[in-house]
Amino acid sequence: MPRAASVSSDRASAGVRRFASPAVRAAIRRRMFEVLGLVSGLAGLALLVALASYSPADPSLSTATTQPPVNLAGPAGAVLADMLLQGFGWAAALPGLALLAWAWRLATQRGLSLFPARLAALLAGMPALAAALTLAPMPGPAEGLAPGGAAGNILGGGLQRLAEGSFGPLGTLIGDGMLLSLTLLLAVLGFGLSPSEWLGLGRAARRGAVGAARVGGAGA
Repeated sequence: MPRAASVSSDRASAGVRRFASPAVRAAIRRRMFEVLGLVSGLAGLALLVALASYSPADPSLSTATTQPPVNLAGPAGAVLADMLLQGFGWAAALPGLALLAWAWRLATQRGLSLFPARLAALLAGMPALAAALTLAPMPGPAEGLAPGGAAGNILGGGLQRLAEGSFGPLGTLIGDGMLLSLTLLLAVLGFGLSPSEWLGLGRAARRGAVGAARVGGAGA
Protein backbone atom coordinates (compact mmCIF):
# COMPACT_ATOMS: atom_id res chain seq x y z
CA MET A 1 0.00 0.00 0.00
CA PRO A 2 2.69 2.55 0.84
CA ARG A 3 4.41 1.73 -2.45
CA ALA A 4 1.15 2.19 -4.43
CA ALA A 5 0.53 5.49 -2.67
CA SER A 6 4.05 6.59 -3.53
CA VAL A 7 3.56 5.70 -7.20
CA SER A 8 0.27 7.63 -7.32
CA SER A 9 1.93 10.62 -5.68
CA ASP A 10 4.79 10.52 -8.20
CA ARG A 11 2.35 10.38 -11.11
CA ALA A 12 0.39 13.34 -9.73
CA SER A 13 3.59 15.32 -9.27
CA ALA A 14 4.64 14.50 -12.83
CA GLY A 15 1.27 15.70 -14.11
CA VAL A 16 1.59 18.96 -12.19
CA ARG A 17 5.12 19.45 -13.54
CA ARG A 18 3.90 18.86 -17.10
CA PHE A 19 1.05 21.33 -16.61
CA ALA A 20 3.45 23.89 -15.16
CA SER A 21 6.08 23.34 -17.86
CA PRO A 22 7.10 26.32 -20.02
CA ALA A 23 5.61 24.72 -23.14
CA VAL A 24 2.19 24.27 -21.55
CA ARG A 25 2.22 27.76 -20.06
CA ALA A 26 3.18 29.20 -23.45
CA ALA A 27 0.32 27.31 -25.13
CA ILE A 28 -2.18 28.54 -22.55
CA ARG A 29 -0.88 32.08 -23.00
CA ARG A 30 -1.32 31.85 -26.79
CA ARG A 31 -4.88 30.56 -26.46
CA MET A 32 -5.69 33.31 -23.95
CA PHE A 33 -4.37 36.00 -26.29
CA GLU A 34 -6.39 34.53 -29.16
CA VAL A 35 -9.58 34.59 -27.08
CA LEU A 36 -8.90 38.16 -25.95
CA GLY A 37 -8.23 39.14 -29.55
CA LEU A 38 -11.53 37.60 -30.66
CA VAL A 39 -13.47 39.40 -27.92
CA SER A 40 -11.75 42.68 -28.71
CA GLY A 41 -12.42 42.32 -32.43
CA LEU A 42 -16.09 41.50 -31.93
CA ALA A 43 -16.51 44.44 -29.55
CA GLY A 44 -14.84 46.79 -32.04
CA LEU A 45 -17.02 45.58 -34.92
CA ALA A 46 -20.18 45.84 -32.81
CA LEU A 47 -19.32 49.43 -31.85
CA LEU A 48 -18.60 50.45 -35.44
CA VAL A 49 -21.81 48.79 -36.65
CA ALA A 50 -23.78 50.65 -33.97
CA LEU A 51 -22.25 53.96 -35.06
CA ALA A 52 -22.75 53.26 -38.78
CA SER A 53 -26.43 52.35 -38.34
CA TYR A 54 -27.18 55.28 -36.01
CA SER A 55 -30.55 56.95 -36.40
CA PRO A 56 -31.56 60.07 -34.45
CA ALA A 57 -35.11 58.68 -34.29
CA ASP A 58 -34.05 55.59 -32.33
CA PRO A 59 -34.97 55.47 -28.62
CA SER A 60 -32.10 56.83 -26.54
CA LEU A 61 -31.35 59.09 -23.61
CA SER A 62 -32.09 62.11 -25.81
CA THR A 63 -35.07 60.68 -27.73
CA ALA A 64 -38.22 59.27 -26.15
CA THR A 65 -40.18 57.05 -28.51
CA THR A 66 -42.04 53.77 -28.50
CA GLN A 67 -40.79 52.77 -31.94
CA PRO A 68 -38.29 49.89 -32.10
CA PRO A 69 -34.73 50.90 -32.93
CA VAL A 70 -33.41 50.46 -36.45
CA ASN A 71 -29.85 50.29 -35.15
CA LEU A 72 -28.29 46.98 -36.13
CA ALA A 73 -26.75 46.65 -32.66
CA GLY A 74 -30.17 46.78 -30.98
CA PRO A 75 -31.42 49.06 -28.22
CA ALA A 76 -28.09 49.10 -26.39
CA GLY A 77 -26.29 50.01 -29.62
CA ALA A 78 -28.77 52.81 -30.30
CA VAL A 79 -28.19 54.34 -26.85
CA LEU A 80 -24.41 53.97 -27.02
CA ALA A 81 -24.18 55.38 -30.55
CA ASP A 82 -26.32 58.37 -29.59
CA MET A 83 -24.16 59.14 -26.54
CA LEU A 84 -20.88 58.83 -28.43
CA LEU A 85 -21.93 60.72 -31.55
CA GLN A 86 -23.62 63.48 -29.57
CA GLY A 87 -20.56 63.83 -27.38
CA PHE A 88 -17.65 63.27 -29.78
CA GLY A 89 -18.96 63.31 -33.36
CA TRP A 90 -16.80 61.36 -35.82
CA ALA A 91 -14.25 60.80 -33.04
CA ALA A 92 -16.68 58.25 -31.61
CA ALA A 93 -15.22 55.74 -34.09
CA LEU A 94 -11.80 55.92 -32.41
CA PRO A 95 -12.53 53.27 -29.71
CA GLY A 96 -13.91 50.82 -32.30
CA LEU A 97 -10.84 51.21 -34.50
CA ALA A 98 -8.55 50.86 -31.48
CA LEU A 99 -10.31 47.66 -30.43
CA LEU A 100 -9.70 46.22 -33.90
CA ALA A 101 -6.02 47.20 -33.68
CA TRP A 102 -5.79 45.56 -30.24
CA ALA A 103 -7.50 42.45 -31.62
CA TRP A 104 -4.85 42.21 -34.34
CA ARG A 105 -2.03 42.58 -31.82
CA LEU A 106 -3.50 39.97 -29.48
CA ALA A 107 -4.52 37.43 -32.11
CA THR A 108 -1.07 37.54 -33.74
CA GLN A 109 0.68 37.03 -30.38
CA ARG A 110 2.30 40.49 -30.47
CA GLY A 111 0.66 41.51 -27.21
CA LEU A 112 -0.18 44.94 -25.83
CA SER A 113 2.63 46.35 -23.75
CA LEU A 114 1.87 49.19 -21.32
CA PHE A 115 -1.87 48.58 -21.69
CA PRO A 116 -2.94 51.07 -18.95
CA ALA A 117 -0.97 53.81 -20.70
CA ARG A 118 -2.51 52.90 -24.07
CA LEU A 119 -6.00 52.95 -22.59
CA ALA A 120 -5.34 56.35 -21.03
CA ALA A 121 -4.03 57.64 -24.38
CA LEU A 122 -7.18 56.38 -26.11
CA LEU A 123 -9.47 58.06 -23.58
CA ALA A 124 -7.55 61.32 -23.90
CA GLY A 125 -7.41 60.99 -27.68
CA MET A 126 -11.18 61.00 -28.11
CA PRO A 127 -11.80 64.60 -26.95
CA ALA A 128 -8.56 65.71 -28.62
CA LEU A 129 -9.68 64.25 -31.96
CA ALA A 130 -13.16 65.72 -31.47
CA ALA A 131 -11.59 69.17 -31.01
CA ALA A 132 -9.34 68.67 -34.05
CA LEU A 133 -12.35 67.73 -36.19
CA THR A 134 -13.86 71.16 -35.57
CA LEU A 135 -11.00 72.61 -37.64
CA ALA A 136 -12.11 70.75 -40.78
CA PRO A 137 -14.98 72.01 -42.96
CA MET A 138 -16.90 68.76 -42.92
CA PRO A 139 -20.46 67.67 -42.08
CA GLY A 140 -21.35 65.92 -38.87
CA PRO A 141 -22.20 62.22 -38.60
CA ALA A 142 -25.91 63.05 -38.65
CA GLU A 143 -28.18 66.02 -39.15
CA GLY A 144 -27.85 68.43 -36.24
CA LEU A 145 -24.58 66.92 -34.98
CA ALA A 146 -21.23 68.71 -35.17
CA PRO A 147 -18.19 66.90 -36.63
CA GLY A 148 -16.58 66.82 -33.18
CA GLY A 149 -19.76 66.66 -31.14
CA ALA A 150 -20.36 68.70 -28.01
CA ALA A 151 -16.94 67.89 -26.58
CA GLY A 152 -15.21 69.09 -29.75
CA ASN A 153 -17.05 72.41 -29.74
CA ILE A 154 -16.32 73.05 -26.07
CA LEU A 155 -12.70 71.92 -26.07
CA GLY A 156 -11.85 73.33 -29.49
CA GLY A 157 -13.34 76.72 -28.70
CA GLY A 158 -11.62 76.88 -25.33
CA LEU A 159 -8.22 75.98 -26.78
CA GLN A 160 -8.60 78.53 -29.56
CA ARG A 161 -9.40 81.33 -27.10
CA LEU A 162 -6.50 80.28 -24.86
CA ALA A 163 -4.05 80.20 -27.78
CA GLU A 164 -5.16 83.58 -29.08
CA GLY A 165 -4.89 85.11 -25.63
CA SER A 166 -1.41 83.66 -25.08
CA PHE A 167 0.23 84.08 -28.50
CA GLY A 168 -1.72 86.89 -30.10
CA PRO A 169 -2.51 86.90 -33.83
CA LEU A 170 -0.50 83.72 -34.44
CA GLY A 171 -2.25 81.93 -31.59
CA THR A 172 -4.79 80.18 -33.79
CA LEU A 173 -2.11 78.72 -36.06
CA ILE A 174 0.07 77.64 -33.13
CA GLY A 175 -2.86 76.20 -31.20
CA ASP A 176 -4.14 74.25 -34.21
CA GLY A 177 -0.69 72.79 -34.86
CA MET A 178 -0.28 71.73 -31.23
CA LEU A 179 -3.76 70.19 -31.17
CA LEU A 180 -3.17 68.17 -34.34
CA SER A 181 0.22 66.97 -33.08
CA LEU A 182 -1.24 65.94 -29.72
CA THR A 183 -4.13 64.12 -31.38
CA LEU A 184 -1.79 62.19 -33.67
CA LEU A 185 0.50 61.24 -30.77
CA LEU A 186 -2.37 60.02 -28.59
CA ALA A 187 -3.89 58.01 -31.45
CA VAL A 188 -0.57 56.30 -32.22
CA LEU A 189 -0.01 55.48 -28.55
CA GLY A 190 -3.59 54.29 -28.06
CA PHE A 191 -3.64 51.95 -31.05
CA GLY A 192 -0.45 50.21 -29.92
CA LEU A 193 0.74 49.37 -33.44
CA SER A 194 4.44 49.19 -34.25
CA PRO A 195 6.05 51.43 -36.92
CA SER A 196 6.21 48.50 -39.35
CA GLU A 197 2.50 47.81 -38.82
CA TRP A 198 1.67 51.47 -39.47
CA LEU A 199 3.72 51.31 -42.69
CA GLY A 200 1.92 48.15 -43.74
CA LEU A 201 -1.42 49.78 -43.01
CA GLY A 202 -0.43 52.79 -45.09
CA ARG A 203 0.61 50.59 -48.03
CA ALA A 204 -2.68 48.66 -47.79
CA ALA A 205 -4.66 51.92 -47.74
CA ARG A 206 -2.72 53.18 -50.77
CA ARG A 207 -3.36 49.97 -52.70
CA GLY A 208 -7.04 50.18 -51.79
CA ALA A 209 -7.26 53.78 -52.95
CA VAL A 210 -5.50 52.95 -56.24
CA GLY A 211 -7.81 49.97 -56.79
CA ALA A 212 -10.91 52.08 -56.09
CA ALA A 213 -9.68 54.77 -58.49
CA ARG A 214 -9.12 52.18 -61.23
CA VAL A 215 -12.59 50.70 -60.72
CA GLY A 216 -14.10 54.17 -60.83
CA GLY A 217 -12.18 55.03 -63.98
CA ALA A 218 -13.26 51.79 -65.66
CA GLY A 219 -16.88 52.42 -64.71
CA ALA A 220 -16.75 55.92 -66.18
